[in-house]
Amino acid sequence: MSVKSIFIVWGDHSRRAETLAAELDVQVRFLYELRLKGGWLTPLRYLVQGWKTWHLLERERPEVVLVQSPPIFAPLVVKLWCELREKTRPARRRVSYAIDCHPSTFFSRKWRWALPLLRFLSRRAVVTLSSNAEGQNILQGWKVSGFFLADGVPSLSPPVGTIGSEGDARVAVISTFADVEPIAEVFAAAQLLPRVTFYVTGDPKRASAKLLAQKPENVTLTGFLRGGTYTALLKNVHGIVILTNQPKDLSCAAYEAVAMAKPAVVSDCSENKRWFTHGFVYVNNTPEAIAEGVKKMLNEQAILVPEVIAMRSELAASRQPKFEELAALLK
Repeated sequence: MSVKSIFIVWGDHSRRAETLAAELDVQVRFLYELRLKGGWLTPLRYLVQGWKTWHLLERERPEVVLVQSPPIFAPLVVKLWCELREKTRPARRRVSYAIDCHPSTFFSRKWRWALPLLRFLSRRAVVTLSSNAEGQNILQGWKVSGFFLADGVPSLSPPVGTIGSEGDARVAVISTFADVEPIAEVFAAAQLLPRVTFYVTGDPKRASAKLLAQKPENVTLTGFLRGGTYTALLKNVHGIVILTNQPKDLSCAAYEAVAMAKPAVVSDCSENKRWFTHGFVYVNNTPEAIAEGVKKMLNEQAILVPEVIAMRSELAASRQPKFEELAALLK
């Protein structure tokens, strides 16, 4: 971008933010106080991250700030800083911000209370982005500048290591052990496919002991993977499994599968089905359906892989006009 810009995320990672920042040639900064995670520490974490955000903006003095939501407090701090700096700049030169909204911003019960505040913040923002189509409908109803911008196909780190290479038939299950993920059903499906090795990502500390007790021998818990190690897993398996019970979900992992030219088994109920129309196998979140989907994905590699490669070009072409609209607004 031709103006000094920064992308702020109150989290320790975001594939969407990394990809979008790279496309816009913008620096992305992750601000997350892991030691203040959970329970009564959460308000303190927001205060610390707010202070660090303000300090960062004071030091960098950007002309445009992109900020991800949730939490809603991140764009709130950015708005306050932009308004203060605008008043102190020569000729009252505008300092702009844009909000990039995860689906949970609109549809999670945790953040539903904040929708009036988001509407207020969006009125001042140069643009508010939604990462799924239904969020765009809400923005249009608010009559604010905003639209749906799909994730870009990411450029992943070079693969490092051999993780995901053990077993004759191998799949990666992309998980965070969130409540909306049918991991128990995945474990049951793995029991139906004893010759397939399932690599399940995500921090198992987030899972209950009862759930982990159901894990069969052909399931490997990889832990949370980053960078080249995560890329190596995607490269070394034959396909990817992306499951959710959240109908509004448009998964970053689906874009990662496209980037790696890997077919995927995906929940039939999710919004992914609307956008990823080739090379993916859609299933109900039952053990039997998941197992059948995995078998189909493994048996039809010769058909599915070329379809994913073709879909990659289609996704990029359909997204380009909206990306260009965003770039023009931020200038």
